[in-house]
Amino acid sequence: MISQEQVVLAIFAVSFILILSESLHRTIAAWFGSVVLLIYGHSTGVFTLAHDSSLEHTMLGWIEFEVIGLLMGMMVFAAILELSGFFEFIAIKAAKMSGGDPWKLIVLLGTFTTLISLLIDNVTAIIIIAPVTLKICNKMEINPIPPLLAEAILSDTGGVASMVGDPPNVMIAAEAANLGLESTFGFNGFLLKLGILTLIAWVATLGYMRWYYRDWVHSKPANVEYLLEEDEWDSVDDKQLMYTTIAILLLTVSMFSAKEFLGLEIEIHAIALSGAGLALVAARPQDHELRGGFMHLVTEKIEWSALLFFAGLFILVGAVGNVGYLEDLAVWIFDNFGSDPVMLAVAIIWVSAIASAIIDNIPFTAAMIPVIVSIVEANPELDIAPLFWALAMGAGFGGNATPIGSSANVMTVAISERGPRPITTAEWVRVGLPVMLITCTVATVFMIVFHGTLYSTV
Repeated sequence: MISQEQVVLAIFAVSFILILSESLHRTIAAWFGSVVLLIYGHSTGVFTLAHDSSLEHTMLGWIEFEVIGLLMGMMVFAAILELSGFFEFIAIKAAKMSGGDPWKLIVLLGTFTTLISLLIDNVTAIIIIAPVTLKICNKMEINPIPPLLAEAILSDTGGVASMVGDPPNVMIAAEAANLGLESTFGFNGFLLKLGILTLIAWVATLGYMRWYYRDWVHSKPANVEYLLEEDEWDSVDDKQLMYTTIAILLLTVSMFSAKEFLGLEIEIHAIALSGAGLALVAARPQDHELRGGFMHLVTEKIEWSALLFFAGLFILVGAVGNVGYLEDLAVWIFDNFGSDPVMLAVAIIWVSAIASAIIDNIPFTAAMIPVIVSIVEANPELDIAPLFWALAMGAGFGGNATPIGSSANVMTVAISERGPRPITTAEWVRVGLPVMLITCTVATVFMIVFHGTLYSTV
């Protein structure tokens, strides 16, 4: 006899099969599953409702609107910068710096994206740099998939070392602060504890991609001579609009960091949306025709399908958590590995990595944090710090495996669909899965060696 909870799990599984198989667009597949869950929830009452709330309000509560707000705010910035000609400017500049060498282009863009990801979240970094990459590759008439994949995967990997570099890290730091561990899991704490590990993992990732794309690296780009002679400033349509938007973007990014250092009582998504609103107010395109339809052009460039996908994805994962499967996972981890603190941390790395590859690492981290807290509450002798560090490693590195493993990956795929060669699930897995295995192996070694020292609160 199949239980109601098993039916929920089956709906979840079918939805993810549709998403990964690409037999339906990922947004349609996610919302198909969400609607089926809504109907099934009403007909059976399987879900536990929030206090004095309807099923619809409970399901809306599963959506991480903070993440969606952050994404939307940064998409507005990207749209305005694109209208000003900024991306075209950067595209020509980067192509000239690489001298038309495809591998130099990957290293240049991948390193730049990773460095940005240390200061702002990797989703924002991708929203800013991926459109540039697409323009460069179109100009050079080369396949854009390798550099786009490199940017996403290297930003996922590099973002592990920063508290603000990966949304799961922000969530872990927030919970650690609630437990009085803000000094351990602050901005400097992440760089200190995960910096060297991430650097080694990053170099290993770049090495694997150099081997995997060994044929593409030797491809001969077209129009190189023409590109090298181009003046990048000719591509800027509105310098005043570009400078104003960049200044407000830098102010917004500074506020992301200031939130921690100054203890500001404002959420990151509110900062992003406020900055975007300010950029829209300050925007005064010199072209009067552009000024008349400016808001329409901005909204046209926002990736609405990606935002809707995230909402559906959060509902799918929230349903599985609501019926108790994530708690069952926690019990299984503790029953099998709880007797050895080091093996428990290693198990969390790999379980988090595998789960984050299947369900975006943001909702998984949101569900896993209270699980770790409950494990430690039941066993006060356990040190919670290594478990949180293990979660950060596993969720960050594991997200590389599939195109839905992290929010940055989803955005990269969405942006790639603007070009002639969208990234497929098969292509992503061929690159991302080995990278996940390599980086998680490096993380395992670090956790075993430094469990009682670097990753301990003592």
